[in-house]
Amino acid sequence: MIDYFEVADMPGKYFICKRYGTMSPEACARNYRSAPDAIRSGRLEACLGCAIGHGHAGGREHVVAAPAAGAVTRSKPACLRCRRSGRESASRLIGRMRLIRQHTICVSCYNREREVLRGRNAKGAPPRKWAGLYFTHISYVKAGQPRRCERLAVPVLDRIEAALLMLRRDGVQSVYFAAREPVRSACAA
Repeated sequence: MIDYFEVADMPGKYFICKRYGTMSPEACARNYRSAPDAIRSGRLEACLGCAIGHGHAGGREHVVAAPAAGAVTRSKPACLRCRRSGRESASRLIGRMRLIRQHTICVSCYNREREVLRGRNAKGAPPRKWAGLYFTHISYVKAGQPRRCERLAVPVLDRIEAALLMLRRDGVQSVYFAAREPVRSACAA
C-alpha cells in the first residue's frame, strides 16, 4: 500500500520511496523504465525489478518484476566497482557472474583489491588496476534518522561505489561523505 500526499506549492501527488525518498509517480516510472540501461553506470540499481515502479509505469514494460520471496530473478546485479553484470554481449563475462562480499563486487575486482592491499601483484610489481582505492567515512540516513559518521570496512574506488554499498543496506535512505584516506596509509596504521 502506497501513501500518496501533496506538497505545498508543488502540483501533483508524491510518495516516499524506500531508497530514493520523496518522488512523484511519474519520476518513479521514468526511473523504472531507464533502470536496465542506467545500472552499468551505477545508477538506479534499486529500481530494477521494483514492483512499485512497475505499477507506476503501467505494467506494460518488458522488465523483470519484483520476485516473490525466495524466488530467483532473471536480472543480475552488477559489480559495484567495475559495473559489469555479465549481461553485455561485448564482455568476456557472459552469463553467470559471481558476486562476493555480500553480493557487492565480482571475483576479479576482489582479487585486484587484495593486490592493492598487499602492495604487489602476482608478478611482484606494484598493482595498476584499482590502485586508487581508498577508505572513506560515510554518514547516512536510516528510518528518517541521521546516523553518525561510519568508516567503511572495505576500500572503494569512487563515491558511487561507496554510496551503492551503503544503499544496499536495508533502510538506508541517503548518504553523506565525510573523509577519504589512501589504502596504503590505512594499512600501515
